[in-house]
Amino acid sequence: MSSLRFTAIDLSMKKQMEAIRVSSCSTLHVYTFASLFSWQLTEQYGVCLSDDAFLVKYGSRGENAYLFPCGFESGKKRMIDALLQNGSPVFYFVSEDDMRFAEDNYPGKFLFEECRDDFPYRYDKDAQIAMSGKEYKSLRHEVNFGRATAEHWTTEALTDENACRAVLIDRRWAATHVSGDVADLDAAETALMHFSDLDMWGVLFQTDGEDTAYVAGTFITPEIYDICFCKVLDKRCDCFVKWALYGLLPPEVKTVDSEEDMGLEGLRRHKLLRRPKELVRVWKGQLR
Repeated sequence: MSSLRFTAIDLSMKKQMEAIRVSSCSTLHVYTFASLFSWQLTEQYGVCLSDDAFLVKYGSRGENAYLFPCGFESGKKRMIDALLQNGSPVFYFVSEDDMRFAEDNYPGKFLFEECRDDFPYRYDKDAQIAMSGKEYKSLRHEVNFGRATAEHWTTEALTDENACRAVLIDRRWAATHVSGDVADLDAAETALMHFSDLDMWGVLFQTDGEDTAYVAGTFITPEIYDICFCKVLDKRCDCFVKWALYGLLPPEVKTVDSEEDMGLEGLRRHKLLRRPKELVRVWKGQLR
């Protein structure tokens, strides 16, 4: 593979890309097809897809920016070799396994640095439901306060038929926030309008009969659910909505991925308040 051809991410690629991701045991949320398809315009993604690997160009982070190739070792190496023939690639969301692969195949060639802003937050579903012990005291308060903001909370499964109501929640939310806070709205609307095509799962929340929040996500594995998009019109209810979500997830789910905080101070505080069980370390890699 002396040259790489990048194209738009199309729904017809889902089966092949997901098969590659699952077979290579990738569990970072950015590699799920639902995430890549939904965010491709905002993040300026393009994909080079082969039988045994795929490489995503990450245009929003620079001309030579990429996600580390996903797939089988032979395919990943072909893609990196091709990149090295034509420039100096910079890789994002590099896992520990990716670093080992790079060092084994290109010893001393790459320099890696941690990207704290990109660390995904993961939560233990059962511990989040129970909220036992002193460490959850603040979270229990936030959950109970949010629950008390309405007399009646009801939920229904998010589907193709009612996804338009989640889009309206997005738009109502955006109307009260500054433009810098609404970067995910196009991605969310794309996901909601292709909800079943992307094999997504989610919940609509109503307070006193009015749509007030939704969560839409995908299953990274049967045991890991990724919250791709979440909008709550009353921010006081955010912790309650997520707590209620945990109890509605399929029983096989053990871990909930809440993705990265992007270095936003308020978002980081909120994610830490919810007591993650793990922050998944990821790195940026570039040529020495």
